[in-house]
Amino acid sequence: MRRKRLKTQKRIVIVSALSLLLCFSIAYAAFNTQISLKAKGNIKKVTAASKLRKLANNKSSDGLVADTYENGRYFFKGADPNNYITFNGEEWRILSVEYDDTIKIVKNSSIEDSLPFDSGKNSDWSSSSLSKYLNETYVNTLADVDSITEHSFAAGATTLNSDYTNLSLNEQVISENSSYWSGRIGLLTASEYLRANTNSEECGSLYLNNTNYDNCRTTNYLSKLSVPSYTLLWTMSPIVNNTVNIDEQDNTLSQDGVTESSELTDVQTEDEGLVLDANYNYAFGISVPFLESNFTEQAIKVGTVNPVSVEEAFGIVPVVYLKADIMLEGNGTKDDPFIIEK
Repeated sequence: MRRKRLKTQKRIVIVSALSLLLCFSIAYAAFNTQISLKAKGNIKKVTAASKLRKLANNKSSDGLVADTYENGRYFFKGADPNNYITFNGEEWRILSVEYDDTIKIVKNSSIEDSLPFDSGKNSDWSSSSLSKYLNETYVNTLADVDSITEHSFAAGATTLNSDYTNLSLNEQVISENSSYWSGRIGLLTASEYLRANTNSEECGSLYLNNTNYDNCRTTNYLSKLSVPSYTLLWTMSPIVNNTVNIDEQDNTLSQDGVTESSELTDVQTEDEGLVLDANYNYAFGISVPFLESNFTEQAIKVGTVNPVSVEEAFGIVPVVYLKADIMLEGNGTKDDPFIIEK
């Protein structure tokens, strides 16, 4: 009887000890989990904007620089900055880091289609046929569409008087920012192309850029955006022209500020300066080299920004905004481009 009582007591002690050990184990695990969760919660995610802003410099060399014209924006400038990024399985370039931490990127080559700005002579980007195509058709080809966000794009028109030598880049930026369009896919603005140049002394305005294109195109990576067979890329920047009718004749351009080309229909220069035909509507186009041409001279001088009739069909390099909460891997070089973390 006594032996049986001892066994019972021993069993109780063992069970109690095991129960106590189990309680301690559960409490310890819960404590560790809580600490782990707190530690993880305190780890600050390094967003793409934060990572990129650390690269910013105020030097004239290639790289990310605080924008002179819009507070909170940072632009990549130079002949070949380390702003390569893989998006949609393709090579794109980071154009800017925005005030709201979104990242603006541009495709490094044109899409296959060449299209008019608007097939109905409309120079308003918000209702243009090209805007509709990009946001209703092309957007469906993007494999990583979840990484982009709808955003405001500057779409205001620049008044291009016959004598545009005094049109400053600041005035052009203000004109473009006078109107905004909200969507997922847009294009470069004319001023963004100019702002990507490190040589502000020779290339710091539309007139200077077009006059000194030989030098300006060597210090602006956007002049190397490639196209397969046509010479111009559309911007989303319309033009308020000086409404001067010109005669039906050989509409060639002098090299004084604008370049020679029969493709730039209904545009010419006369002694008094640039003249646009009031019968047409215009937007800016950027002259870029044929694919792999390495600045082979073309009819429209590579690196110039020209008014072109919205009915013409030219190349298209899409521009999108990446979401503010994305993170990036990589160094941004051509061999080690930035990649969106998944």
